[in-house]
Amino acid sequence: MSNARRFAIAALAASALTLGTATSSYATTYTNASSNSCGAVYFIDNGDTFKFLDVCSDGKGVRLQYTSPTTGSPSTSHTKIHVDYTGGYTGYDLNNAYVYDTDMNENACFYFRVGHVDNGAYVSGSYGGWDLACAAN
Repeated sequence: MSNARRFAIAALAASALTLGTATSSYATTYTNASSNSCGAVYFIDNGDTFKFLDVCSDGKGVRLQYTSPTTGSPSTSHTKIHVDYTGGYTGYDLNNAYVYDTDMNENACFYFRVGHVDNGAYVSGSYGGWDLACAAN
């Protein structure tokens, strides 16, 4: 991954965090889980919503994988759920992001990560590291 692309995704994450907390009466948290230079997913704790960004016009989609939310201690070995976004290039603008709404118990925590999907199949080796997130209380 090029340094310029890493910087662009990091800058996007910082600006999303700033915008999310500055324009809302809630303490909204955006958590970035980027697998590589072509995909990112943000979790918005107030409303239990994921936002997907596909920043490469490569024909591949973005796959979110998250563990079953629990009010106990989350673990990466818990049941895993995946959601794919294959609608094409979104760019770096969260206003263009694909939105996936969930309904989690308050204070439920889970791990999530991002990978690629191509023709409905996970692209082996494309998942990034696990990130911890929790629903708003």
